[in-house]
Amino acid sequence: MRHCWFLACLLPLLAGAARGQDVLRVASPDGLLEFRIFVTQPEGAVLNTLAYQVFLRGKPVVDTSYLSLNIHFQEPLLGENVGLSKSIRRQADGYNSLYAEYLQTSTTGRRFNFEVRVSNDGVAFRYIIPRSALLMELLLEDEDTEFHFARDATGVRPAEASLPYIEQQPGVGWVGIYESPVAGFPPMHLVRSDARTMVTHLPQKPHDPGVAFEGPTPFTCPWRILVIGPDRDKLAQSEIVRDVTGK
Repeated sequence: MRHCWFLACLLPLLAGAARGQDVLRVASPDGLLEFRIFVTQPEGAVLNTLAYQVFLRGKPVVDTSYLSLNIHFQEPLLGENVGLSKSIRRQADGYNSLYAEYLQTSTTGRRFNFEVRVSNDGVAFRYIIPRSALLMELLLEDEDTEFHFARDATGVRPAEASLPYIEQQPGVGWVGIYESPVAGFPPMHLVRSDARTMVTHLPQKPHDPGVAFEGPTPFTCPWRILVIGPDRDKLAQSEIVRDVTGK
């Protein structure tokens, strides 16, 4: 009976741990902005998923948002059912960075790597797809990167939006989403999935339904950039945008 009581007390703790594992943190040079990436199990889902959060002065700007890629004719999503294999942190002029490697445990070795840079005014992250037995060629059906904002915007978020996407949030300032283009990769746009969530979407190739991008691996996807600032007009001149775009 004592063992049963102990297990009954332990199970909720284990369940909580399963919902958020392998938490990695990287902060801006001034320490005010923080990016967290971790593996968690969405409510009602069978598989865990890679997710992230962004905090400014300890308060969330982007709440738990999921990260995955939809590979054509392959399941599950690349980003689901993953475990952390390795992580590397670096400091550079104007930003701190993290490189994390994940292994998808339900497949025969599909890997999913992630790089993020955090400056004093924003974060930039991108997916890196290593070569593996199931990913000799990348047939990307869509990207499923979420931006689940912790706060409402001053206006109603649009049903669809091209980039750059800019909104004002009370208590935060101006927030912008940008991308750093990669030659041959389709430009993303955003689709609203609920009142606080914008999700990336890639247009399909006109003569190849179900495929947005085709190319060899290893492949490095474009940077997805989130900028925060007090002035709308200066978002595009932020440190992080200049760093990853070279402009």
